[in-house]
Amino acid sequence: MSDYSLFRPMQGLPWYLLAIWPLIYFRIQRLMAWFQVNGGPGSQMFWGLSKTGRVVLIRASDDLSGHRSGCFRAPVSPRLRLALTDETSSPCPLRRQGRRIPASRTPAPLPAQGVRAYLLPLPHT
Repeated sequence: MSDYSLFRPMQGLPWYLLAIWPLIYFRIQRLMAWFQVNGGPGSQMFWGLSKTGRVVLIRASDDLSGHRSGCFRAPVSPRLRLALTDETSSPCPLRRQGRRIPASRTPAPLPAQGVRAYLLPLPHT
């Protein structure tokens, strides 16, 4: 168990951080709660305090693979789900089925009527 609480600051805390100890305590609790959610079984962390009173995660074990990232799952509409699926599994019904022309054989588009086109020489680099 820890040797500090909301009303009893940790030992070795500088005197100028005593005024903001409740804020530091809640930051520590928030870091602990995050690590319990995201850390796998047997994972460990090492945290500390900076001179300004920030709670800093110094080192975490590499075993954070116990839980998948992104616990929040938003409902997805069927149309969005269809748009995000692979095209190989369900082809788009609006795509034209026909002969494909290679890009090298397609003619260059002509300029619009009334627009003058100029061919400029390429700069030497």
